[in-house]
Order: sequence, then structure tokens, then C-alpha cells
Amino acid sequence: MGTYGRVGGRRRGNAAWQWLIIGFFPGLLCGGLVVFGLVLSGVLQGFATGPTPTPPPPEQIVQIVTATVDPNMPTTTPMVITATSEPTDEVSDAVMIQQTPTEVAAEPTVSTPEPTQAGVDTSALTPQNVVPTVPVDTTGTTVVVPPELANNVTRLISIPGGTYRMGTTVSEIQDAVTQCLTRDGGNCLIADGEDSTPQVEVQISDFQMEQTEVTFGQYVQFLNYLRSSQGQNHLTGCGGFICIQTLNERPSDSGGVIIFDGANYEAPTTITNFPVYAVSWYGAKAYCEAIGRRLPTESEWEYAARSAGGDFIYPWGNDFSADFAKTRIPVDGPQGPVAVGTYPNRGTAQGLLDMAGNIAEWVSDWYIEDYYTQLANTGSVTLDPQGPPTGLEKVLRGGSWNAFPFYARTVHRLSYNPLPVDNSDASYPRWIGFRCAADANVTPVSPAVNTTSSGTTTDTQSAAPTLAVPSEETDESSSTDANRG
Repeated sequence: MGTYGRVGGRRRGNAAWQWLIIGFFPGLLCGGLVVFGLVLSGVLQGFATGPTPTPPPPEQIVQIVTATVDPNMPTTTPMVITATSEPTDEVSDAVMIQQTPTEVAAEPTVSTPEPTQAGVDTSALTPQNVVPTVPVDTTGTTVVVPPELANNVTRLISIPGGTYRMGTTVSEIQDAVTQCLTRDGGNCLIADGEDSTPQVEVQISDFQMEQTEVTFGQYVQFLNYLRSSQGQNHLTGCGGFICIQTLNERPSDSGGVIIFDGANYEAPTTITNFPVYAVSWYGAKAYCEAIGRRLPTESEWEYAARSAGGDFIYPWGNDFSADFAKTRIPVDGPQGPVAVGTYPNRGTAQGLLDMAGNIAEWVSDWYIEDYYTQLANTGSVTLDPQGPPTGLEKVLRGGSWNAFPFYARTVHRLSYNPLPVDNSDASYPRWIGFRCAADANVTPVSPAVNTTSSGTTTDTQSAAPTLAVPSEETDESSSTDANRG
């Protein structure tokens, strides 16, 4: 049978206990090794202490991220005059100008993005030094104007609101072009006026507008206020941009007028009452806001020029006369602007003067050629249009001494860069100026009898306001830089 049934001999029946002993010790050794491994892995400890507790969910940390204030961004003080709940304490020594109380809440100010110079990135034109805003009491009781400026502001004329058709028709443009070619010897084109079409119906709220354009005397006084009271100058004092060029940047033979010696600004007495010219859009805006006013909108300007929405092509009617406004007609007459108010009996029905010719006037709106088409496409009457939200050029209105009557029509639109190309840009037009407007609840201020401010003018007899006859390349009606439409 073989010998596999015994140890060391033959198989017997009582050999089983020997096999049991032989198998017990190896089995005991293997079991011990298994238990030892389980102890090391922690399994037995888990059975001994009960089920493993479920860990609590991780705490959620919410981090609120806020934008870091950029020191190059505008200050929170708005440039546009808005109502404040309480008068500002710092203006207790300023001149207080009474307002007419009104039960009608003022229309909310519609803000637009800060303008940009053509061809320049918007971020490069962030205002740095903002002209202080004049506080306005919400109850309609007072407007605070710096005492350095309050004695020399222009009279405000009330303009009643209403609805009118802004713009013109193609047939009117054709008639105006014919008169420009045959009567005036000009070179006007129909394309020059097409951006004033189609006519659009708009509604204008009550407002006020200055009777005449801002003068050199007034603007020099403003520059001295910037210097003495605000520690700013004409190069950066208007929203961080240049206000106007002085003789330091622009020689007299190219139109420079204002003298700046590093401490004070002066202008010849011969031009004290002449409209300030070659002022930037920012310089116009800053001046108006410094006296508690603003630039008019394009729709307000046209409405006022047409005697509160009439159908007039010129402020006085539909027929042009060289005796009623300073334009390039007659062509052999003296060139340059005339003193404000030279034509006292040829204003609008409300009494606004020089709304045609003399100096083209900045308004608040950006220029877009098809803006009227955009308004017409809304299919409804637009209340107080504020213009496009952005653009490259700002709108000018009214024509000038340097343009044919075609460009002085109440419906005509022009546009130009809001800033000179650089501070020494000698080509920035000498035919650009401005006047201010105000909301309806601001009481008109009586202008000072003597608009000459002490210490701001000089008796330079050679500084006559008559300017050299401009070339066809640089005048308003033929410049390639200005919008012809």
C-alpha cells in the first residue's frame, strides 16, 4: 500500500494525533500573522471602537472680492451739476444766488461717458484734476457760485419748453446750397447738410441759456480762479485736460492771445468783451460748471436758436442779411469775431444774441452723422435728447465769422475734436467758443455792469480782435478737420 500513512514507518490507525499536532503549530503561526497585519492596518481598532464617525463637511469660506480703487480714475465727485441734499459746508463764504422755488421735481441728470479725443484711447483721457462742482440745493433755494466769478456772469434767458421738429428737409438744404453758390460765392454741398435730416420730433423741458457767448474777460477771470483758489492751471485744470492755449503754447501770429506768467492770466483790454475762442470742449464744460451751469444739449441749442421751436432758418427769420450776423459775408469785410451783443435787435424772440455767426458754439453732445436717423427710428417723441453715448468729436452749432451763412443756419451741424492734437497745436480753430445753459429752476443772475476784471487784462493796443483772412484750407466751411455736415 505504501508508507504515506505513517511518520517514520507504516501507517497505523492511531497516527491521526500526530498529524493534528503537526498542523496545529503552522496554523497557529499563520493566524497570528493575519491578526498582526489587521492590527497594523487599523481594522481591528475600528471594530473595537465602533463605526468610524463621518467627518463634518469642510467650512465654506466666501471671499468677497471688490475692485481696487484706481488712483487714475475720476474722483467720485461728479462733474455734472446735480442736486445735493444739503449745502456744502466749505462754501459758506461764497456768494449765494437765489433760485426760483418750484414744485416740480427737476429732471434727473443724464450722464454720458467722458469724451475722448479722436484717435486716442479712452483710458488715456481719464480726468485727473476735476474743477470743483458747484453744489445745488434740492429745494430750489440757492446755487452757490465762487465769489471770484459771481460778479461777472452772463445773464440767463428763460426758454419755455415745448415740442418741435428738430432738423431740416432735403429741399431746404438744396435751397440753402443754391444761395451759398449764387449769392455768397461759396462752395457748399448738399452733403454738408444731410446729417441734419430727417426731421425728428423732440420734446424740450423748460431751461435757460446765456444771452451772449462767454467772453475773454470772463474766461481769463475763470483761469485766475483756477490758479489762485484751486491750485490748477490752464494745461490740466479742466477735467485733467487743457482749457485753452495761451501765448506760451501758441504764438500770436497763429491766434494766441492770453498771457500767462506762471502766476496770473491776462488778456488785452481790446478783446475783453469779445467771445473767447480756441477753447477746448473741456475748457468750456469746466467754466460752465464752475458757475453752476452747464453746456446746452444740441437739441436745446437748436430749439432756442429757432425762438423756442419755431420754423426759422435763422434766429430772426428765414432770410439772411449781413447786417444781422457776423459771418464771412461780405467777403471783403474785416475778418474775425465782433464784440458780443453787436446786433442787439437781431436776436431770437426770447432775446438770445449772436446765435448765428460770430463764434461756433460747443454743445454737450457727441457727434454721430446718423443720429437723427437713430432718433427717428424709435418711432416716438424723444424727451430732452442727450446725444449719442460716445463718439470722437463734439457737436458745434451756429456757424462763425469764418464761414458762409449756409453754416450759420439754425439747423446746421458741425463737429470738431474736443481737444487740440497737442498743447502747441497752432491749427486749433479760432472760430470755436461757447455759451452756457442752466436748468429752469436757477434764478437768472444780473450781470456785472463792468465785465473787466481787475488784474486780468492789459492795455495792449496792438492786440486788435481783427484776424487775418484765413486760407481756404483752414476756414470752417472748408476745413478737412471739421465735419462738413
